[in-house]
Amino acid sequence: MTFLQALLAIAFLGGLFAQVAVIPATAANEVELFPPYEAVRTPFVVSAIVFVACLQVLAVALGGVLHRAGEGTLFEPGSVRWTNVAIGAVAAGALVLAWLFVFVTFADIPSPADGMEVLGLWMGSGAGTVAAAGVALLVVVGRQWLRRAVDQRGELDQVV
Repeated sequence: MTFLQALLAIAFLGGLFAQVAVIPATAANEVELFPPYEAVRTPFVVSAIVFVACLQVLAVALGGVLHRAGEGTLFEPGSVRWTNVAIGAVAAGALVLAWLFVFVTFADIPSPADGMEVLGLWMGSGAGTVAAAGVALLVVVGRQWLRRAVDQRGELDQVV
């Protein structure tokens, strides 16, 4: 349990490093290599930073659930709150990807070659939106199961 929590903490810190250093530096390098990218730099950087923030919130929520599981308090109402946070983070990530999909669909994005990278970004953001929405729905189902288990545990505690 501690190992998984440590991995989540490392992922959170890695995301923070990406938000502060990697994403802006990569965007600056791409603009330096192909100056017409300057027109779309800000929307892409903001989207990437917000998406990573969604992943960080998800890591915190998973850490909270792992902590509760380690303490033996998984089937208590607090776990449902952590799953709500996870659902919100995944849904927000799906919205970021959906926005990126719409932006790429309607924006005039320059291409240094034949436009395949723009097509790939369009297809990837669309597929990512669908995948993230699917994950959010799976976590909603998991939350329903958890809520039912919490209710049944409460009933069992009353009987005992």
